[in-house]
Amino acid sequence: MKLQFIAAAVIAASVLPAQASLINSAGSLLNPTSVVDFEAYDGLITSGPEVVATGVTFNGDIDAELGAYIRDLGENGVWGVGNHFAAAGSNGQISFTFDTLQSGFGAWVNHFRDVGGQITVSAYDSSSNLLESYSLALSTDVYSYNDGAFMGIARHVADIRSVTFSGVGAVADNLTYTAAVPEPESYALALAALGVLVGMTRRRAQ
Repeated sequence: MKLQFIAAAVIAASVLPAQASLINSAGSLLNPTSVVDFEAYDGLITSGPEVVATGVTFNGDIDAELGAYIRDLGENGVWGVGNHFAAAGSNGQISFTFDTLQSGFGAWVNHFRDVGGQITVSAYDSSSNLLESYSLALSTDVYSYNDGAFMGIARHVADIRSVTFSGVGAVADNLTYTAAVPEPESYALALAALGVLVGMTRRRAQ
C-alpha cells in the first residue's frame, strides 16, 4: 500500500510545472536538445522563409543574413572570426518557427552596443500571442571576437511555436531547442491516474 502512494506521488511530482524563466546556459534546457550552427550557409542574404534544420524555419527583416561571417558590433567587439552565424538586417530582427511546439530554446547572442542598446528575446505561441519577452544590454570587450552571452527561455509546457531575437545589430549562433515536455492535457491524465491509484488503495484497505 505504501508503495502505491509513493508511486502516485512520483507521478504527480513528475508533471508539476517548473517556473518559466530567462536562461543563460544551454544546460538549463531539458535534454535532448538540437542545435543549429548556421555553418551550412555562407553569406545568404534572405528575409526567409528558409528551412535551416528539420522542423525549423528562419525569417528575418530586410538584409538579414544566414551564414554571416563578419559583423562589427561597435564597443562589443567583432563577430565572425572562424564561424558563421545568423545576423539581423536593418530592422534588427531574426525569428525561428518550429514545426513542433517547444518547451525551451536559446542561442549565443550579442548586439551593436550604443547608448541604450540591448537585445530582446521573445517567445510566441501558435496563435502568435506573446508568451514571454526579456531584454538585456550586453557589454563585451571592444577588442573581443565572437564574444556574447547565451540567452533563452525555458517554460513548463511545450507551447512555444516561434521565437525572435531583436536589437540593433543583433546576431545569434548555436540556436538550441528542446524536445517537447507534457502539455496541459498530460497533467490531466496524470492526475486522473493518481485518482485511480488512490481509489484502488482505499478499496483494498476496506
